[in-house]
Amino acid sequence: MKFRCEEAASKILPAIRAEVAVKLAKDYGLKQIEISKILGVTQGAVSHYLTAFRGKERDIINSNPKIMKKIDEIAKMLIKGKFDENSVCQICREIRRLSPSNP
Repeated sequence: MKFRCEEAASKILPAIRAEVAVKLAKDYGLKQIEISKILGVTQGAVSHYLTAFRGKERDIINSNPKIMKKIDEIAKMLIKGKFDENSVCQICREIRRLSPSNP
């Protein structure tokens, strides 16, 4: 038995992290090591996110303005040192709502 959140953890969450990493690099000018500390991942993982080696399931995120707005909000929260994990849950729910074939 596999739960929806398990599948989301392997596909959707890396895509969300990748988009947040890109946002932090481009919009806030952060270096990979700074992004890695904020996201709680290795610098190598950030490098993979920025080169689209990880988080390949990003198409549905990029194509939805509502989700991209949430990504912006998450990046702003992280820069301010405040983070509400419910924002990520909202993105997962929205992705699942938009695409029944996704987890």
